[in-house]
Amino acid sequence: MDTMTSFDVCCMLRKACADAGGQSAWAARNAITPQYVSDVLNARREPGISILCALGLARTVRYVKTRKASAA
Repeated sequence: MDTMTSFDVCCMLRKACADAGGQSAWAARNAITPQYVSDVLNARREPGISILCALGLARTVRYVKTRKASAA
């Protein structure tokens, strides 16, 4: 499983829109509003389940240790 950043997802969405003939065309093919696609591409909103599913992606939560835990 490859880890992607928000930037990677945005690039993937941008390419998918270009391949479809534009944001409106991609949105219509995936039953998503063009405004929502635009908002995601312009970093006004995070991509939700509808966009992620259309791109073949899923959001996962990850925890990373940043320092040694203190003893309780």
